[in-house]
Amino acid sequence: RRELRPFGVHVSIIEPGGFQTGMIDPAPLVKGFVRLWERLPAEAQAAYGRHYLDKYAKTTTLLHRLSSSRLSHVTNAMTHALLSCCPRSRYAAGWDAWLIFLPLSYCPAWLSDTL
Repeated sequence: RRELRPFGVHVSIIEPGGFQTGMIDPAPLVKGFVRLWERLPAEAQAAYGRHYLDKYAKTTTLLHRLSSSRLSHVTNAMTHALLSCCPRSRYAAGWDAWLIFLPLSYCPAWLSDTL
């Protein structure tokens, strides 16, 4: 964004949170992960443990459940960035982007890594 400013190019960053799209649909994600898991050598499976696979499935399902189904938050941010006379530098789209990811971006790296 800053590198393009001298050339007269204004860049707005849109930072969406989690939205219910095909990218985070738990069924195909878990199915693909299980398929990869089964192709792993036995020693790699032993090193991670079966609980790793189960935790991934639960986390993926929870992420999908907590995600918003209103994609209009993202498209509204895109529309504003494209059509506004004075677009913002950053747009956070979704409740999790506003309440979690945006504040986390201001934290020191060691704290955000810990969280």
